Amino acid sequence: MIKHQGGCHCGKIRYTTEYDPMLVMQCNCMSCRKISGSMTVSAMFAEHEIEITGQCKEYTYPGGSGMPFHRGFCENCGQYVYGKPTAFEGFLGMSLGSFDDPHQFEPKMEIFTDKKLKWLKHDGCIKDSFEEVATEERIMAMMENMDQRG
Repeated sequence: MIKHQGGCHCGKIRYTTEYDPMLVMQCNCMSCRKISGSMTVSAMFAEHEIEITGQCKEYTYPGGSGMPFHRGFCENCGQYVYGKPTAFEGFLGMSLGSFDDPHQFEPKMEIFTDKKLKWLKHDGCIKDSFEEVATEERIMAMMENMDQRG
């Protein structure tokens, strides 16, 4: 049963999943800011939990961990669809803006708050904030949420 779905702006890339995300998080790093215009919010899934149709072009650069980070974009409309961090092998961060109904998700964690734009505020939904990459903390949060996923 499809629980969540989304895709790019032009519709050439589509994805579905039967799962809730392991973690929804906001990243304030400089790379995300350059890619998105302000920051990114991603919903984390195991790669095998997402079925993607259509072909994304990947752009690879050093991520916040220093390891390669792969961003999947639609070649036609240019929309950022997913991030694949080498530091989290086997996981995808689906861009919140690419979901058909992004209102169903709220970030519970944010990273690189030392780079956060001063005007970005949240309504209290973010419970954990970290100045840096917080790799271990993200892994722990994803593992804790495994029992609560549908």
